[in-house]
Amino acid sequence: MVPVNTRIIDVFEETNDVKSFLLENNLDEDPLPGQFYEIYVRGAGEIPISIASWRDGLLFSVKRVGYVTERLHGMKKGDILGIRGPFGNGFPEHRRHTVLIAGGIGLPPARSYIEYWLSKGSRNMQLLYGARTPSDIVYRRILQEWSNYIDVHITVDKGDKEWKGNVGVVTTIFHRIKDRESDFIIIGPEIMMKFSVMELKKLGVSEDNIYLSMERKMKCGFGICGHCNIGRYYVCKDGPVFKYSLIKDIPEVFH
Repeated sequence: MVPVNTRIIDVFEETNDVKSFLLENNLDEDPLPGQFYEIYVRGAGEIPISIASWRDGLLFSVKRVGYVTERLHGMKKGDILGIRGPFGNGFPEHRRHTVLIAGGIGLPPARSYIEYWLSKGSRNMQLLYGARTPSDIVYRRILQEWSNYIDVHITVDKGDKEWKGNVGVVTTIFHRIKDRESDFIIIGPEIMMKFSVMELKKLGVSEDNIYLSMERKMKCGFGICGHCNIGRYYVCKDGPVFKYSLIKDIPEVFH
């Protein structure tokens, strides 16, 4: 699939190292929550990014972590990017109460799920979100808006003088989980997902009800480069969302 040129409609600075880019949606297919796109920055390269929203265009929130994202962060409204997608299987169907556990830049994919199902009239969701510090919290206004409709809990690894909320990793707010028979969707760094799974199992949550988004392992989007290989699966083709019970015995899941 050849990248399609698309224009940046707007750029929003979320935190010191996270920006959101709203792009024109001139593609033929709308995404599903949890799917991803390949974003091409001319002269720099291509990166896989999960969709955050598609209400007013295609919204992607990008953390500055390398050369391509550094170049992307330097782009502005009106600039042209290449885009192809959507790819991947996306999150499971919203069939019952769902708990989304997001760490850091894992919140943007969770946003796609929450917005989609709120638009369908469902409020049967709970969000547990962890950030490094208060200044690293993305979507502050939107988190406040969501709290009018769903149960939202936020924690930070390290607080400051103004922070009145919980301090600790995201597993320190697992006691606020309302329903252990829920579906659990975990999105974030591998170490955070690993310990979240461990704590959920201690709470008696079924392995069949735990889903992991492994998007951080992706590269080409076609299953050709082998970078995202997990056992016999390719994250970009078979994922990026996997039921934990399906991949739990694969050694490289959290590496």
